[in-house]
Amino acid sequence: MTSQTLQLSHHFYNLFQALPEEAKQGFLEALIANNREEIEDLLFYQDCKAAREEGFLSDEEAQTFLTSLPQ
Repeated sequence: MTSQTLQLSHHFYNLFQALPEEAKQGFLEALIANNREEIEDLLFYQDCKAAREEGFLSDEEAQTFLTSLPQ
């Protein structure tokens, strides 16, 4: 991820945080309804990465999990 992309992501997050609670809830519901598989893949990827960093998975096991995910 480039620094420009990362900065843009942070701006979108800050915009989300500035929304009223009802708007946040509606946005999250729509995001999950329309991007559930992508969100689940990202969460799984992050969990595998954390498990590797914490020593629960070997580098080989973590790599096997991560490469099996759709791009």
